[in-house]
Order: sequence, then structure tokens, then C-alpha cells
Amino acid sequence: MDRGVHVRFGRLGHLETAMSKTNWRRALVVGLGISGVDACRLLRAKNVEVRAVDRASRQQLAYRLAELPPDVELHLGEVDPRVLTDVDVVVVSPGVSPTLPLLQAALERGLEVIPEVELAFRYAGPTPIIGITGSNGKSTVTELVGLILKTAGKKVAVGANLGPAASGMVLRGGWDAMVWELSSFQLELTNSLRPRVAVFLNLSPDHLDRHPSMEAYLQAKAKIFAFQTADDHAVVNEDDPSVASLPVQAQRHGFSLCHQNAEAFYDGTYLMLQGQVLLARQALPLPGDHNVANALAAALACRALGLEREAIKAGLRAARSLPHRHELVAEINGVRYVDDSKGTNVGAVIAGLSSYPPRRVHLILGGLGKGQDFSELIPAVRQRVQRAYLIGQAAPQLEKVLAGVVPLEVCGTLEEAVRRAYLGASPGDVVLLSPACASFDQFHDYAHRGHEFARLVQELAGENHA
Repeated sequence: MDRGVHVRFGRLGHLETAMSKTNWRRALVVGLGISGVDACRLLRAKNVEVRAVDRASRQQLAYRLAELPPDVELHLGEVDPRVLTDVDVVVVSPGVSPTLPLLQAALERGLEVIPEVELAFRYAGPTPIIGITGSNGKSTVTELVGLILKTAGKKVAVGANLGPAASGMVLRGGWDAMVWELSSFQLELTNSLRPRVAVFLNLSPDHLDRHPSMEAYLQAKAKIFAFQTADDHAVVNEDDPSVASLPVQAQRHGFSLCHQNAEAFYDGTYLMLQGQVLLARQALPLPGDHNVANALAAALACRALGLEREAIKAGLRAARSLPHRHELVAEINGVRYVDDSKGTNVGAVIAGLSSYPPRRVHLILGGLGKGQDFSELIPAVRQRVQRAYLIGQAAPQLEKVLAGVVPLEVCGTLEEAVRRAYLGASPGDVVLLSPACASFDQFHDYAHRGHEFARLVQELAGENHA
């Protein structure tokens, strides 16, 4: 028999905090990306007057402005602090730093400054929210939880940091549950966000160009647990000391690849859940031990929501790798070309490399460094990588750190890196784009970088067959 006490979908038990402050007359929305536009739409649907600001021009934002309600008061370019006049709340898009002078002025005036996900939570009503954070794997776990719930017949919205904005989900409504990937940018300003189930996967250096220290980064992510009570559920990685040591008030559920006393663990053959076999490792169609950990976390989150293990098992068996997460692009002359453009930090690259044979990886690294310590790459690179190809702004720093660890080629551009890797790889090798960096120095985003990698590889494939 399955153990544990589980909640029911749609339970009304913890709405008091969420409902305590939504009686605003006028809101200021800062930033008009996807989140900001949907925040405007949600606020107008709740009869809140909306003023919106963005530093970009009307031409740059044309495709976003077309989605705004017509009665939103718009201020573009340089913003005068007078836009704060008669405002009751300031809603911040995740790409906007809390150090922005306009936000500091708002705080000095005593205004409530909240992130877009906090706004969505305040209007979410009884719909259960599963919140997922971590430096690595949160997109995979978010999609896994959504897939398991959908396989079980639930009507589920999946997004927030991944895909659709939280406010857009709430505006549409009618969900049995919402699964939100939550970044540190989205969590750091929350002041009541209370997921029914909160998952913290791991912590490794990331976004240190925005957070002043690792401790600040950890505390931002730890906000996912901050407003939970004993009625809620916290899923934690028992193998990560930074995560495992966090205090939680919710019912605690641990997963582990190392400790068989955890509620969910891997025994080397089977994924175990609450003392019983859940799934054979070979039946999980995702590569790498890091994805075993992701599957265990997703299983615990869904179990906490009351799903039976057979439904969880069925969802996990249907799993597929996400785009730009160790996605096979092509095989040319016995060499596999793999897109892990979403591997934007050191921890993601280390975890991903463990899935490949020793000394057979031609690794494309680099981009915008985000203040990380690249020296943490050294053991994994030494063990798994045959040659590294360095691109983007971080190339000089990576060259300095990895010199003598593995043969290096400074390529500058992705196109040159792909060309040189193609020339250097032999049958049985893997050419892996896993940059450990953000993409914004040369690309629109990680997806653009991944698509460009695929295009370049496909061109090589075409030349090879000409």
C-alpha cells in the first residue's frame, strides 16, 4: 500500500495569504516581455487600472504591444519616477533587476513591489500550484510533472519561467493544476507565493552577474519554501548539502541517488518510491543519472498531489528529452552531434558530461559567463572531453582555466567551432554543444543558439552526402 498523506486537487485550504492583497486600484507593470504583457492582461481583467513601462522603443516592442489591452497607459524609453504617482503596486518582469532605480524609488515610497509570478499566485484561487526551482534540471522536471499529470487525465498548465507566463495561465483558468518553473529572478521578490508542492532540485553557481553572492542566490531560490505551512509539501534533494540543509515548514519529501533511506531513491537498477519499485532504470527513456534524479523529484511531487504510482510510472515511461537538452541533431560518419544549448551553467555541463563515454567528447564551450567559477569544470572535462572549442566573450577566461587540462581551440564563433569539431572528431565521438554560458553575446537566446548549431550541422551533413 502507498504511504503518505496527500492533498486533493482544488482544495481551498491555504488561500488566506494569497487573497489578502488584491484590492488595488492602479498597478505599474515594469517590463513588457511575455510576463509583463500577461500581467497587464490579468490586471485589466480584474478591473485594475494599468500603467506599463519599458526602456525599449515602440518599434522594438511592436509585436508585444499588439497584445496589450488598449486602455493600458504606456511609457517607453527613459522612465520618469512620476509614473509611480497614484500607484498601489508595482509588478516586475523577471528580466528586470531589483536594483533598478525606479524600483528602489517605489520601495522608498512604501509601495508593494512584487514579481509577476506573485501577481499570478494572488489571483490563482484554489488551483494547486507545483513550483519547481534549482540551478539545473528544473525545465525537465517541470515538463515531467506536467506530463505525468496529463497522462493521468488532469488538465494542466505548464510554464512560468518555461514557456507561457504564470499570469496568462491564471487568466485562462479552468486548470486542475499549474506547474511553474521558477527562477531565482522570479522568486527573489516574492512575499506570499505558496506552492502546494515546492521542489528544490540542486544548487550550483549561476547568475552571479545579478546576485551578489552564492548565499544571495541560494536565499532567492529558497523563497520557494518560505511561505509554505504544514499543509504543503516540500521536495528536496538529499544529495545536495545546500538544499538538504534548508529549513522547511511543509511536509518534507527527499530524493537521492546515494541514500536508500530517502523517500525516493535509485538502487542502481530501479527507481524506488516510498519503499516500493516504481520503474526500472532501463524503462526511463532519458539519459544520464541526473535525469534519474529529475524523475525521482517529479515522482515525489506528483505523489504529494495524490497520484497513484501506476499513473506516475506511465508518465515517466512517456518522457522525452526537451529541445536543446542533449538533443541528438545528426550522426555524420559515425559522429553524433548533440545540442545541449540549454546547458547555460557549469553545473549543467558537469551533470550532462557524465552521460558520455570518457575522452570521446568534443565540447563546444563559451558565451556570456555570468560570473561563474569555470574551474569547477576541470574534473569532468579531464575525464570526458577529448578536445574543447571555445566561443564568445568567455573564451579567454575558459582558455586560462582549462589550459593544460584538455587540448583547446579558441574559435570565436559557433560556426568556426562546429567546423573544427567536424574536422577533429572520429567515429564513436560526440560533438556536444554544452556552453556553460548564457547566449546573449552572440544570439537572441539559448534556443536561437541551439537552432543555429542544428543548422550548421545539417549543412555539414548535406555536404557530406553531396
